[in-house]
Amino acid sequence: MRTKKFLFATIFAMMAACVMMNTSCTQYVDEAAENGGSMQLADKATVKLRFTSPEGDDVSVSQSARPLTHPMTRAELAANGNAMTDLYIFDYDKASGKLLQVLHQTADAEDFAEPSLSLDYGDHTLKVIATRSETPTLLSADGSLWSLADNTAFAVAADAAAPAVLTSSKNSDSFGAVQDVSIGVGQNQSINIQLERIVAKLTVKNTGTYPEDCSTLQLQLDEYKQWDWQTFAATGKVSNLRIADVTRYAGKTSSSLFYYFLVPKDGYTTDITFTMNRKGSTEPYTSFKLSGITLQRNHVTMISGSFYNRHPTFSLTLNDAWGEEQSVVEF
Repeated sequence: MRTKKFLFATIFAMMAACVMMNTSCTQYVDEAAENGGSMQLADKATVKLRFTSPEGDDVSVSQSARPLTHPMTRAELAANGNAMTDLYIFDYDKASGKLLQVLHQTADAEDFAEPSLSLDYGDHTLKVIATRSETPTLLSADGSLWSLADNTAFAVAADAAAPAVLTSSKNSDSFGAVQDVSIGVGQNQSINIQLERIVAKLTVKNTGTYPEDCSTLQLQLDEYKQWDWQTFAATGKVSNLRIADVTRYAGKTSSSLFYYFLVPKDGYTTDITFTMNRKGSTEPYTSFKLSGITLQRNHVTMISGSFYNRHPTFSLTLNDAWGEEQSVVEF
């Protein structure tokens, strides 16, 4: 009994000292009854994440107004004025590579773009994807759906299969980052994570006039459909058909279509077959192939020409500044 009273007195004295010194102290747990009077340290710390981009202007976190039903403001993660809709954070044990927890935030989360995570003491690797792609989905290695509740950190059991890839029904602007983090005893902290664009943008500009009976414009090309969490790289390369409804452009001139593609670190080249279809006919206006089109991360490739001519001519632009255009090749 005397030992237990002394232990309680020691704990209270330490807590009082922490309060007087205005410092954040490690939480102590009294387990005298369970383990003979020893004290244990709490084994987690709170880490707040913030996001930036290399140039400081592509990705920004700002305060945006809520709808009238929620008059307070909240953070918005945006790139070139377009808001990201989904944020994925994977927390790995650095030494073993074991996935510890997953957080999927949606844009309506109270702390979207500025989440706080509870991390075990030790060394971690955080992998992050921010995207505005349509219906992003996590899949297991066998291709089955890997589901979790939105906006709540999900602890992955030691014997559980981890999600293998992220895919979506339609890719859009997306960013990623891998960052090592060391968590020491009592070290609640804020961490800045630098996001980098992991997609290429393809702009298809028709400089001529769309016919009144135009229907769809098709692109047949190679593209990567998945993002691998283990290698943190684009994977799942397939030949894919992109079909765009262009009826809204009938009679208009110089309209553009935009496409986004997941891209490996060093980019890739692909042939693209264009087919311009018309209403009420199986015979297209024209179809042709362009070979060796380059797609690179954080670059815009523009293909510009009169697509509905029987013998079209085109210019090809590869732009290393996302918001600008720079002519490279004409043919």
